Amino acid sequence: MIYLKKNDKLIIIIAIVVIIIAAIGLAAYNPPDDNITNDNDEMNLYDVSWETQTKTVTLDGGELYAGKNSKYSEEFTIGDENILKVTIEISWEDDSTYGILTTKGKDTLTADIMFNGATETWKSVRNGSKEFTYKINNMPANTTIEAESETIAITKLNEEYSIENSLTFNIDVKVQPGEKIFRLLKFLKDKGNDFMLDITYEYYYPTLSEDYMMESGEENDNGFDFNETGDYNPAYLGMLVNAGLTRW
Repeated sequence: MIYLKKNDKLIIIIAIVVIIIAAIGLAAYNPPDDNITNDNDEMNLYDVSWETQTKTVTLDGGELYAGKNSKYSEEFTIGDENILKVTIEISWEDDSTYGILTTKGKDTLTADIMFNGATETWKSVRNGSKEFTYKINNMPANTTIEAESETIAITKLNEEYSIENSLTFNIDVKVQPGEKIFRLLKFLKDKGNDFMLDITYEYYYPTLSEDYMMESGEENDNGFDFNETGDYNPAYLGMLVNAGLTRW
């Protein structure tokens, strides 16, 4: 028979307690499920295409007037994003002429459009229309963007690549009556003419469609590799917000 000393018994008891605690810990431990994926590792691939839309404003409902002693002058500002081009159209027709075989008393309209330090001039006799077109931005090519959600994708486009525009135009229009002074009544009666002024601007905005889901470290079709946070910011232009036109 083997007799243990008091110290040996104490060591054995402590060892047994340690083994029991370790066994309980192993029994209570649940290994992580390999099928659970961190949401931060998931990336959605969105196809980005660009659409265009136009807005037209007719100043004062088209009832504008200009004369030799009452020149029409106006300044207006277009405040919007992602503007492709602006078109200003002037149209008119002389409302007071005379003559049977030939038309007499033909008025002459002269319009000056000032934008960005430059002036364009148009002169028209009796009637006509003219479009002044100004190219502002280029529309980007269709592409893709990666983000955790569509909301985040739109936010990236808005915050990083939208183009704000504040475009100011000045326009002067005058009409020189064509009646001769020896036709005194007609000369005094015709002091000017009505005309129409339409302002049209075209802008672009993105539309998103989800392609497929990808995880961190996976390469997309363009060969871009994503880090653990999924951060990647493509250089594409942004969303349209708050269109408007202001006259001063």
